[in-house]
Amino acid sequence: MYTSLVPLLNFFMPTQKLKSKTRAGPKEIAETLFPKVYDEPRSPFQRLTENVALPRNYKDMPNAMCSLYNPVELQHNVNKAILRLRQRLARSNRAKTQERE
Repeated sequence: MYTSLVPLLNFFMPTQKLKSKTRAGPKEIAETLFPKVYDEPRSPFQRLTENVALPRNYKDMPNAMCSLYNPVELQHNVNKAILRLRQRLARSNRAKTQERE
């Protein structure tokens, strides 16, 4: 499952990073008064390629890797792996139930 999940998350799934939050001493101030501020959603791959401090030759390798992946196929593989795990769990639970009887 992880062979498909890791590239899917790193290259194609956008996430929001926390930029700032307001604190008063050890406690966080109520979010309604001073909400947390988040960055715009971007994938880790996008954050890496937009990083100005990173040398150009380090940015080329992820670009080449990204072109190897198909997000639809990766998602399909993850869904199949999850289905297989659920089936194994169901078989295991049935076996445990039969042992008790």
